[in-house]
Amino acid sequence: MPAKRVCLLTAITAMALAARIHGTDKAVMMTGYRVLAGLSPAYQPVVLAIMNAPSPLAHMNLYVANLPQHILEMKVSKPALPLLDAAIPA
Repeated sequence: MPAKRVCLLTAITAMALAARIHGTDKAVMMTGYRVLAGLSPAYQPVVLAIMNAPSPLAHMNLYVANLPQHILEMKVSKPALPLLDAAIPA
């Protein structure tokens, strides 16, 4: 089964959450491996640079700390449909 396509912002968000929640290099690397297959080849070097850093956790924290403010304040124009049903019991 082919990997689900993800955008770079989704990949970075997932890796940042792994860094924040688990606080380990391994968690950041494992999350990177999970999202790597779904990324466009043009964006894979960004994720690989984080994963291959001497300390992926420190690199991820630095990467997020230096994101432009307009990226951090982006408004989603169209919500992801699967997330709309997440709170509705089956």
